[in-house]
Amino acid sequence: MLSTLGALGAGCTEAGPDEPGDIDMDSGHVDVAPGELPPDIQRYHYDFNLTTREARSSLYFDVAPPGGDCITLDAPDNVTDIRWNTGQPVSVQPASGTLRVCGEPLFAGQVLLEGGITVPEQTYDFSPVGFTRTRDHAGNTFSYLLNWVEQCDRFGPCNDDPGQLARYVLEVTHADGEVTLCPGKRTRVNSTKTRCELLQTPAPTYSSFAVASNRAWSRNQWLDVDGTKLVFFEVPGGRLAASLSKSVMAGYVRWIKGLLGPLPYGEELRIAGAPTQWLGVEHPANIILREDLPDLPPREYADMTRHTLMHEIVHQWAGNRTTLADAYDFAWKEAIAEYLTYVYEVRNWPADAARTRAYWDRLARTAFYHPRPTDRPTPFLSYAMETYGTGSMLFFVQLEDLLPGGQDTIVQAIKEFLSGSPGTRGVADLQAELERASGRDLDAYFNAWVYGAGETDWPTFTVNTTQQNGELRVEVTQKTFFSGKIYPVSVVIQVKGPTQTVNVPVSFGLQPTEATTSATVPFGEPVVSVAVDPENRVVSWNQSNGLQSLEAPPQRWLF
Repeated sequence: MLSTLGALGAGCTEAGPDEPGDIDMDSGHVDVAPGELPPDIQRYHYDFNLTTREARSSLYFDVAPPGGDCITLDAPDNVTDIRWNTGQPVSVQPASGTLRVCGEPLFAGQVLLEGGITVPEQTYDFSPVGFTRTRDHAGNTFSYLLNWVEQCDRFGPCNDDPGQLARYVLEVTHADGEVTLCPGKRTRVNSTKTRCELLQTPAPTYSSFAVASNRAWSRNQWLDVDGTKLVFFEVPGGRLAASLSKSVMAGYVRWIKGLLGPLPYGEELRIAGAPTQWLGVEHPANIILREDLPDLPPREYADMTRHTLMHEIVHQWAGNRTTLADAYDFAWKEAIAEYLTYVYEVRNWPADAARTRAYWDRLARTAFYHPRPTDRPTPFLSYAMETYGTGSMLFFVQLEDLLPGGQDTIVQAIKEFLSGSPGTRGVADLQAELERASGRDLDAYFNAWVYGAGETDWPTFTVNTTQQNGELRVEVTQKTFFSGKIYPVSVVIQVKGPTQTVNVPVSFGLQPTEATTSATVPFGEPVVSVAVDPENRVVSWNQSNGLQSLEAPPQRWLF
């Protein structure tokens, strides 16, 4: 997912007369009381009417011995017509974002829990999450039911734990002839109903509760890459597909499938243009892209459309098939989507990759939160917006210069991290895969850079140079403002003379004990200038690097 921080808050829809406006997105997790059934939902059947906003949720969950008769789920306050195995429940107890339902007890078997809701036309906490109707650039109505991490209870009863994978059937009733997209295998039942089935490979709720619709969309089977079809849905005059190179995207699709395997949700990937705040959002077998991507200035990425689409394609594996163990593992899914896109840029367009890396470094340098906080900072939205820079830099870019094999080792670790059956992974699992691939102990590195509570305290680097007998000694000292940490890191110092320039790697190693270290290189000229980290490969507070030459616009985010 990619989004714009500058636009957050500007695009929230107005609430109706009986509906609240922005609502706190930090709904609580469900705790299972002794004797209750765990909220392990195996399948969701969701009926949604785009015109009336009426929804009906049908949840299937298994009861294992010794059985039970009550379940507590995340849910909005206005659930009606609740059924337990098609009959009346024994009791229904709503309480501050949860719903406890009890019915006829079962020793073992399957329970069908049903409930209805009218979905509000509103968004939450300065985000586009919720249900909205907006106008595209041609004046057509775009309708979007958009879920996110821990937010599925906006649309009906569910388990909003991002670590739970389930299967889904979505049946959408819409206006006659309206083009409607939803996750999984899509079937146009008739002119007013579309059905999507996500029954083979399970997926998380955060991306699977999604409906997007626009009467003016036309289907364009744009590219077939060895059986994988990229199909665009755009209104007349849409420029997303036209701005992309078919040969470039074909090469990328072959590369990413060669690394991660077949697309998890079928070989048709639907890509739709829409008037969204976020640059792009991943849904299983679907990607929604901001329709004006080709017209945005290339501030964050050299090619905004190409980078965003590549990022969202990675999410089919990283975030959907393999999902978060916990909401605060959010950084790994965005970091992997960004990093694998960057790796392809490095190998094909090095200058574009340098711009991407500089953008990450700028974001990370001023981040308040660690990529895997040991506390639970709020609001979650603010934390999540910061992870693109910190995650990409600290999980991967900085480690390229500390691990044997560099980038190849890290890509192999990511491949193993995402391989196998659908499941949940956390940041600790990513660390373990990086350690296996490299043969190095990364506890000191992750404890310094990745884990932490409260505000970050990135290092600064001071440099002292001395010369003797045609050699240059570069001494680097790292300092922090309040934590006293000594960071495992390798930093490049660029030294310029009247005619010579030399980049000197100075490594503190993976388990440093001293805050000062040095390196010596041949250099026979007087030193004219010294710069720290000229290629934006290390997160620090230093201002004497390549970041100064880049404009600092409002951030636009991918998700």
